[in-house]
Amino acid sequence: MSDELATIFIEALKRKVREISGQRLVFFVVGRAGWGKSSTVNSLIGEYKCIVDDDEPTTTEVTELDFVMNNVKCTIFDTPGLCDGSGNDEKYIQMIRSKVQNPDSMLYVNRLDETRLTDNDTRTIKIISEALGVKVWENAVIVFTFSNNVNKSKYSEKLERRTKKIRKAIADCIQNTEVANQIPAVPIDNKSETTPDGKEWLGEFFTVIVDRIDLNRLICFLSMLTPSIKERTNFNNNQQEIISRKFVSAVVQSTAAGVGIAVIAGGIVGAPVGLCFTGGGIVGVLIGAWLSKSDK
Repeated sequence: MSDELATIFIEALKRKVREISGQRLVFFVVGRAGWGKSSTVNSLIGEYKCIVDDDEPTTTEVTELDFVMNNVKCTIFDTPGLCDGSGNDEKYIQMIRSKVQNPDSMLYVNRLDETRLTDNDTRTIKIISEALGVKVWENAVIVFTFSNNVNKSKYSEKLERRTKKIRKAIADCIQNTEVANQIPAVPIDNKSETTPDGKEWLGEFFTVIVDRIDLNRLICFLSMLTPSIKERTNFNNNQQEIISRKFVSAVVQSTAAGVGIAVIAGGIVGAPVGLCFTGGGIVGVLIGAWLSKSDK
């Protein structure tokens, strides 16, 4: 990669980092009470931000948690009361609509070890869709918790079957099969680093969120989590490449001087870090993390 190309990229990244100062990253987490929503958020962030209490009575409020991590402001909205069977669906729709506006990422949490799709599941999907529209599913990730409760011999089949059921329920609700079928599903287990197939799940979980989040908000997300995520999990070559290309695209999408994204991405992704940048700060952290090939 030429020095000129490196300079263009670094200056663009510096501008992006300055732009995110003061911005807020918004996560919307949905799913039934006791299904691991809070634990999932804590696992992703790597810190105990959300209180985990399976015995806590289900509330009927949209709750929010505000915090700052690596100088990035973040708000996590939780909706524990959507499946209470109280007949307050319209109330919940208005509540979500008034509080949760344009979330950057939505995590739809469901248990992998459940045997069927219930009326509560479809009701939750309906409430979310009516409150925030089809677009919210374009940045969504289906998160299957309690994966290790599934027998290893039945794991792959169970994952495929349950993913199809959830996607079909979403498609039926929003009348858009294409959007529903593009929603990735990630099996996790908040009490283990691996799923029944022996694979580490945290790297894949992080990768699919990166791949789904809007490019304009990606640098926020990477700035918040990159230092800790690289310490907590190993990324394989495919995951590293996905994140690297999204990272480059997010940086150079508005780069001036007529330099195309494809040209810059082709020259930067996989280049030795030393050719790119040797400085410190979040700019150095991001480049060091995502512009070098994984050893795996």
